[in-house]
Amino acid sequence: MDGHRLILPALADDGLTAWAEVLERGYEGLVAKDPASPYVGGRTLDWLKEKQLHYREGDHGWELKG
Repeated sequence: MDGHRLILPALADDGLTAWAEVLERGYEGLVAKDPASPYVGGRTLDWLKEKQLHYREGDHGWELKG
């Protein structure tokens, strides 16, 4: 654990394969980004987050529904 971040192994470069890995590993979702895009605060089309449907925003971040 690095501060408030958990460093995880990288997913596959192919989006569909990466999404299958997200489902298999039980991750909340994934962030897809343009590798040439620097981080900027706020929402941007260069960084997209996709979450599994059975997660919700809870008191301590994203958690399983139910």
